Amino acid sequence: MFSVTIVIPVFNQERFIANAVESALRQTYAQCSILVVDDGSTDKTPDILRKYQDRITVLRQNNAGTSVAWNTAIKCIQSEFVIGLDSDDEFFPHTVAQTALALQKNPHADLVYSDYEFIDASGMTTKVVQNPDPHDPVNQLAVLHDRLGQKDNFLPFGHVRLYRKKKLLEIGGYDPQYLYAEDYDLTLRLAEQGAAFVHVPEVLYRYRWHQSNKGVVTREGQVQDVRKSFAQFLTRNPQYER
Repeated sequence: MFSVTIVIPVFNQERFIANAVESALRQTYAQCSILVVDDGSTDKTPDILRKYQDRITVLRQNNAGTSVAWNTAIKCIQSEFVIGLDSDDEFFPHTVAQTALALQKNPHADLVYSDYEFIDASGMTTKVVQNPDPHDPVNQLAVLHDRLGQKDNFLPFGHVRLYRKKKLLEIGGYDPQYLYAEDYDLTLRLAEQGAAFVHVPEVLYRYRWHQSNKGVVTREGQVQDVRKSFAQFLTRNPQYER
């Protein structure tokens, strides 16, 4: 059985952080621990997290962004694999178990991802997203770049993503210069290095879409980050020039 750490980066998410933590605590997978990195929250988030201090690990740092929070987590965890949960989203009870099962069937995997559902602020399902299989990850991420601004142009390898920690360390973890599309850049660099992607064709993640969601309030920043990340990728790999 693989050991897995659930990482929850959080900044000022007093409204939904308890939902995220509770969903992590409900996991049926036995070899599972929870690490929350509080990125300098100034609201009631620290108080809420203290209620769980006997069941989770909380690290607190000065506000530096999601990428730095993730890198803090990667350096601290002891498990072989790590799975991310945004602080306003939720797992199903079997999320980690199903991704771990995919690892057992595909021991070469460096990244395991699933399908997911959109939920509203109240937790009601509003849309289901079925992700593609990873037939050509680099080109699939290039297509996302080419379709910026178009409807339903989602990152094809998410939303739940379980990573092999060793592979994250090999590529240097998250790049702190990306504040809004850090997942795109990380996934692109993993694909560039030939990481093995595995798709679980099952809805295993609840992605909450609300008015203070990062995808709503930082949309233009995400677009600029994707453009910058892909431009830097092209400088390293000019053969992919479109």
